[in-house]
Amino acid sequence: MLSIGETAKILGVSIENLRNWDKNGILPSFRPSPSSKRYYRREDIENFLKKDTKIEEENIANLAKEWAISKTPASIPASFYCETNDVFSARLQSLSILLERLPELKEIFPLIIAIIGEIGNNSYNHNIGNWPDVPGIFFTYSLDKRQIILADRGRGILKTLQRVVPNLKTDKEALNIAFTKYISGRAPENRGNGLKFVKDVISENPFRLQFYTGNAETELKQNTTKLNIKTLDTKFHGCIAIIQY
Repeated sequence: MLSIGETAKILGVSIENLRNWDKNGILPSFRPSPSSKRYYRREDIENFLKKDTKIEEENIANLAKEWAISKTPASIPASFYCETNDVFSARLQSLSILLERLPELKEIFPLIIAIIGEIGNNSYNHNIGNWPDVPGIFFTYSLDKRQIILADRGRGILKTLQRVVPNLKTDKEALNIAFTKYISGRAPENRGNGLKFVKDVISENPFRLQFYTGNAETELKQNTTKLNIKTLDTKFHGCIAIIQY
């Protein structure tokens, strides 16, 4: 059972909002007595997040891409949006609990959570005070399809790395550096080195990552030795990552 404060953090809403949802039967709580505090089952929270949208799972990746590409960001379901790092961390913890229950992922689920956390935290760290329009990230997953999707409308890898590598000119160059070269161990530059960790984990495990930033795309999978980076006609705001496990 989770407290109302913990539940509010996972859902990214206020405690008062949860009280209203309880009164209106939208998300009922459990109360041992009429005067006691409200508690919530994690299973009920997960079911609430799943039914928040009727979008079919095969369209989730397209929704994330459209959100990251469009000139004006379209509205997305609240269960897909993490405005702050606290909300993202809480939802990532919920996903960790779900993956831990799967026997076939017992040995590798911490690595899945680690690479998701690295990619998601990068979005917040690199865009603090500099979000071009919508702060926060798009974050959702499908346990049936073994797919996790993250996207942001931030400044992107090129502008982020140009702070420490001013001569960078293209998204393709920036993406290559982000995944293959250590730039600096000094903060805040060392934040960008996390994608090297992501590449190392994926190369040694049965995972697959499609990563987009600006007009560049790359795909990583187990035993990846060399990046294959493509230049696209489409341009993404910020970054988008699609993880298969």
